[in-house]
Amino acid sequence: MCGRTACNLKCETYCKATSYKDRKDTLYRQPEWHNEMNDNFEFKQSNNIAPTDVTPILISGEEFVGYPSRILTPMVWGMIPPWHKGNFNNHGLSTNNCRIENITTSKLYSEPLTKGRRCIIVCEGFYEWKTTEGPGKKKPYFIYMPQKNGVSVYDTNAWESAQWSEQYGWCGPSLLQLAGIYNKWKSSDGEDVYSYSVITMESSKTFSQLHHRIPAVLENEQLIEDWLDTRRVSANQAISMLRPTDNLTWYEVSSIVNNSRNKSIDCNKPISKIVNKSSTFMTSWLSGKNKNSDNNDENQMRKKPKK
Repeated sequence: MCGRTACNLKCETYCKATSYKDRKDTLYRQPEWHNEMNDNFEFKQSNNIAPTDVTPILISGEEFVGYPSRILTPMVWGMIPPWHKGNFNNHGLSTNNCRIENITTSKLYSEPLTKGRRCIIVCEGFYEWKTTEGPGKKKPYFIYMPQKNGVSVYDTNAWESAQWSEQYGWCGPSLLQLAGIYNKWKSSDGEDVYSYSVITMESSKTFSQLHHRIPAVLENEQLIEDWLDTRRVSANQAISMLRPTDNLTWYEVSSIVNNSRNKSIDCNKPISKIVNKSSTFMTSWLSGKNKNSDNNDENQMRKKPKK
């Protein structure tokens, strides 16, 4: 299950944090940011990203635009069926997640998988809701990669001030990188729109205490390289290497995250670290008036004016 993420960094920070060494290189390189490929839809930073929002996606530039390196490009969360007609967000299907058990037989997902349209969703972390005592009661948690040297994953300054060099690469906090697949859809005005789904599977024993499903986490550079290299690694090989991870950590966050319209910087902070408790309570109370507070709201996609 993955229905909400945090992507609250600058584009250039995501490029630095996803830097890598090519097999033939001795120095690190950064993926380039390509913003012009998706009908001018624009990524907007937020600690409360929901399906139909636009987020940074890491892909093989060679497969995408013939560029001999990795690139980052904004895509819509929730794969739009290629046969859909109308607005991008009214196809009526829940496509933010793609179950690994059905990916090779699905009418929607099997074709992009076969065509090598594999991607990586980069984010600081994602949210999950744990059912607690009492009917319908759930507590939200923020899940992320373990961090070195006591770095707080919610501290934006720790990300933005981190050092990067060709010799040592990224020396900052660790992003969460999730396996996904993407596809292309043509809008009513003839523009190409790219969208993606996160691959999910049965949880590991450790994570199952939060939820019975877990996103497919790419924990190291070898997995990342293999997932993106669609010419060397076949679709079946790529799917077979995905495993539920135990290498995640989490903490409880405020219920303000329940409503995706709430974009507060406090969304992914531990409850104990939220300073203005009265403000948080008021925001939470207001969001509770929305009956869809625990569902994925259909946020309107932000689109840049065409030049």
